[in-house]
Amino acid sequence: MPTAGLTVSSVAGFTVPVSAKSIWIIVEVAFADGPSGWGEATLSGAEEAVLAEIGHANTLLAGRDIAGPGEAISTLRMAHASLARTTVTRAIEQAFLDALARRAEVPLSTLLGGPERQRVPVYANINRGIADRSPEGFAKRAKEVVTKDGYRAVKIAPFDGLNWSRTPDASARTRLAQGIARIAAVRDAIGPDIALLVDCHSRLSPLMARTVLKEVERAGLFWLEEPLDERTFDADTARSLRGFANDRGIRIAGGEQLTSLPEARDFLARGACDAILPDLRWIGIRSGMAMLELADASGVGVSLHNPVGPVLDRISVQVAAALPAFLILERQVRESPLFDEVRGGPQRLDDGAVRIDQSPGFGPPPARAVIERSSAQGIARPASLSGVAGAGGDA
Repeated sequence: MPTAGLTVSSVAGFTVPVSAKSIWIIVEVAFADGPSGWGEATLSGAEEAVLAEIGHANTLLAGRDIAGPGEAISTLRMAHASLARTTVTRAIEQAFLDALARRAEVPLSTLLGGPERQRVPVYANINRGIADRSPEGFAKRAKEVVTKDGYRAVKIAPFDGLNWSRTPDASARTRLAQGIARIAAVRDAIGPDIALLVDCHSRLSPLMARTVLKEVERAGLFWLEEPLDERTFDADTARSLRGFANDRGIRIAGGEQLTSLPEARDFLARGACDAILPDLRWIGIRSGMAMLELADASGVGVSLHNPVGPVLDRISVQVAAALPAFLILERQVRESPLFDEVRGGPQRLDDGAVRIDQSPGFGPPPARAVIERSSAQGIARPASLSGVAGAGGDA
């Protein structure tokens, strides 16, 4: 008698060292009687914890007949789970949904109820790929992705080394000015018709954020992302900053740290952002779609945080295609040639947008030879990313 669900053979993780800043973790869920499903569990600085959780997931799921992603998540879910466990759980949900779509021989977006669109607008996050952190270095890379790769939108994170609560005043003023100079240089390099997005990584005080908004008003930003730490500043302060930005034609974006629907409800009620960009690694596909439909119904623009590897990139494109409304999708660009090697080759853009892959699942599975070779090399990264320019939070 056939089983009622999918019999899991194994859950395995592959590490793909990309740079001193990034290691992708790709998850394969193999099944006894059908194609594997794939997901991504990249979590910068916590690779060992993620790999341990993948091993734990294999212990819990291998050999079991699982009805679908819901049962798999229930098996893995625990109260107060670590972010590493949450990330692995979400990757396994991705893999189950991918496998179901491959079995049905339909794109993942179709399994999710779409597609609502055949093309998804994308922007190039170039921050981690910039070794030369001068304004000229930022400008050069931005111009390359526009003229050579075909992007019509670019995002940078220009405030290296700045933290409003820890950086001494004199140094903070210098680093703020350096960030503003990088923004101006990029705008000059890409011209007025390319969208420019700026990520602040919650580094700014309200006064710093207002200074940036005034100084870069002529740059015509598409959005300013996470200028303030939402856990530190109250809703009135955040809403006031949003109004200040909107008066200058600039959106405020945020929400990448959200992990649940209750958090999303509270985030939207706070009223601090014009656009929300949660991360599928932490919100999951099914709950994430509900979260983003709620945001759209609340008058907030919808996007996805997607600064990692090629597996989550393909998945994010399919999810974006299935959503009723969508602004623009992040992509990590030119950090490493491994991005295209793992995905099986470069992807051409159509006027700054990605065309939806019509093959089953999220598209062609990752190149196994590449990820197995890379995984065999082991993890090689600094003990801390603190002070590594372009790597996110630093001192």
